[in-house]
Amino acid sequence: MHSYCSRLSLNRIFSQSLMVGVLAAIGLLSGVAPELSQDSHTLVFSSSAYAQATWNKAYIDEAELVRFVRASIRMEIARQEAHEAIQRNNGGIVPEISDCSLQGLSGEIRNIWEQFCNQSESYLRDEGFSNERYNTILRMRQQDPKLQRRIGQIRDLLLNLR
Repeated sequence: MHSYCSRLSLNRIFSQSLMVGVLAAIGLLSGVAPELSQDSHTLVFSSSAYAQATWNKAYIDEAELVRFVRASIRMEIARQEAHEAIQRNNGGIVPEISDCSLQGLSGEIRNIWEQFCNQSESYLRDEGFSNERYNTILRMRQQDPKLQRRIGQIRDLLLNLR
């Protein structure tokens, strides 16, 4: 009798383990992840797409970093040229200009800054970036010293190749 009960118990454990494995595999393949709800202590199935999208935004491969640095170098050169042109055309004074906003700018200063903004967008497109992705990497660089060092290394390498 004892061996029969053990065998039933082992069969039940085996079948339950098999069922859990099958459900986990289905969940992984479909992108649905089970989680335990803290409020009701029940199993809740939710999509893992948000986590995956967040991870994809956070991941930067080496080729993307090189493209990021190339775009940054080109934009910095254009920004310096725009700064000097504004200085020449405005009696040595460069007003505080936020991003690519043209508000409050007039005349030649507006034209110079608009040209810089258009050039910058062109550089981003040339390197395969949207404004959103480029800005995401900028924010990541500010928060991650390792990424900042790596970008600096790539920048130095590219500038030495010039």
